Amino acid sequence: MSPTINSTNSDLEAKMGSPTGKVVAEELYEIDPAAEARLVRKLDFRLLPLLALAYMLCYFDRSNAGNARVAGLTTDLGFWEYDFNIGTCLYYITFILAEVPAAMLVRKFGFIWIPVSVVCFGVLTLGTAFIHNRGSFFAMRSLLGIAESLVFPGNAYLLTRYYRREELTTRLTFFIFTAGYLSSAFGGLLSSGFLTIGEIGPLKAWRHIFAWEGVITIGVGIIMCFIYPTDPTKTHMFTEEERRMAMARMSAGQVDKSEEAQQKALPWSEARKTVLNPLVLLSSFFYICNNVTVQGLGTFTPTILRLNYPASSAVRIQLLSVPPFVVAWVVAMSAAYFAMKRSQHGLASMFGALLTVIGYSIWIATDSTYIKTRYAAIFINASGGFYGPLILAWALSNASTDSARALTGATVSGLGGIGSIVASWSYIPTDAKTGYRIGNSLNLSLGCVVFVGVALLRTYQARENRLRAEGKRDHRLECSEEEQEQLGSKHPKFRF
Repeated sequence: MSPTINSTNSDLEAKMGSPTGKVVAEELYEIDPAAEARLVRKLDFRLLPLLALAYMLCYFDRSNAGNARVAGLTTDLGFWEYDFNIGTCLYYITFILAEVPAAMLVRKFGFIWIPVSVVCFGVLTLGTAFIHNRGSFFAMRSLLGIAESLVFPGNAYLLTRYYRREELTTRLTFFIFTAGYLSSAFGGLLSSGFLTIGEIGPLKAWRHIFAWEGVITIGVGIIMCFIYPTDPTKTHMFTEEERRMAMARMSAGQVDKSEEAQQKALPWSEARKTVLNPLVLLSSFFYICNNVTVQGLGTFTPTILRLNYPASSAVRIQLLSVPPFVVAWVVAMSAAYFAMKRSQHGLASMFGALLTVIGYSIWIATDSTYIKTRYAAIFINASGGFYGPLILAWALSNASTDSARALTGATVSGLGGIGSIVASWSYIPTDAKTGYRIGNSLNLSLGCVVFVGVALLRTYQARENRLRAEGKRDHRLECSEEEQEQLGSKHPKFRF
């Protein structure tokens, strides 16, 4: 059975773009569940692999410095004691400063900027293979942060343009988890392979890691420029019938369902309310805590493994870094599926925080003689890191308009970068003799805070939904029609 259309295309377009903005797409277009399921499968196969690949390349080029470090980068460039931490920190500072403007750039000028940024950070990665001093390393890491700032918020916003709220969690976490965990795993494999390549001109040892990963990124980025998805209103992958269905789907579950209202730019006062919304700020805090753990592991796992296996070669260290992230990917995807099916983002996030607490407790409670136990703890630590993307998906699904979702995603991920800055200093050389007790204690404490905080947030949202169902928030409708449109997630009909 094909979808039933209750008006002509021109009528649909006219009504959806009417000044009142009150006509609901679903009222004009009856969506057949079977046809919708086919459309969602098409979206999954066409969008998710490309988004995951873009983010995976971003992670490759971000974390390869950690792999290069154990292969001699710091020695060859004459680093001082904290220079590697400084370079890592500079990356995240520029990343944070550029992320919100980058998200707005993608929203205003289109998703083509995402593959363009892939080419740009590929060029920077390739250029890092030819640096010869610490100043050049600092400069390259700073520029890399700017170039990579478009990928995550841009892709997160792209997903909100194609998927319903209840579909968003699995898709968002798929491209983040696949990119984050598998890039950490395969990054170790690739690095171990690159280190076996002999000297080629100026390229040797750690320089091969940057050179070949840069070349791969540039090549893939150029191809992406021609095939990367654009907005559903313009994409060529839809038939006209699929386009109408896609737009009708996106208005589902919104208080003001017109495309005009969803795409309407937020006035400054509303943008400020979105950014300063306590729920957005709380989600940002949880994301900061997660980034301390995840980015710390992503950058310093080879360093931690070097402490655990001091006599091992650089190639073996790279290989040892692979299994924990493969296992973590399986755990993360299972948790994301559970969160989507049961609408339990909070419960799944609490489980991730609990794994974080267990893993870092093991490291603190053992010494260097417990080699296998500490290696097992890395599996648990990596597996617990999945709750950050769930928190982000939770925040995005609770933003009521398209503009608010774009700003919410940029705010949560942008502020979350503060955790990455902290992570760059959580494992410092002078703490190695203690088994990195400072970093492990920090991650343990943050895991505890997130566990309790998410539990309280779940309780609040359940209570708020109950009060709205009982009509105890209907007094908010005692205002003008224009003011009702600006209520967003505070609208009595909105449900967390």
